[in-house]
Amino acid sequence: MKKIIAIVALCFLGLGVAQAQVSTQTPSAKSALQTGVVEMLTQKLNLSPQQVSSITKIMGVFAQSRKTITESTGMTADLKAEKLKKINDREDLNMKNILDETQYAKFQELAGELRKG
Repeated sequence: MKKIIAIVALCFLGLGVAQAQVSTQTPSAKSALQTGVVEMLTQKLNLSPQQVSSITKIMGVFAQSRKTITESTGMTADLKAEKLKKINDREDLNMKNILDETQYAKFQELAGELRKG
């Protein structure tokens, strides 16, 4: 379970970093980045249209939550890390509820590859 959390965290941390880099761009550029991640997951996991819709919504909500925390100046680094871990845990649970067992296993595998670089 810890590996899953770490994998998802790394996936979305990369997404968060990429979003921070495009923060001066239009909102459509940010959604294009999320769309790219969803498209990759759609191809690799053979997602249904309903799954694509659900994952897109989840990614948007959790990306905004991460952004709020990372941009907060009133929190220590440890507190930010703790809050981000909780967000990642909830996001992982949502992904597990959306994907079937085979898709979720493949999702874990993909995230593991991303973590290794």
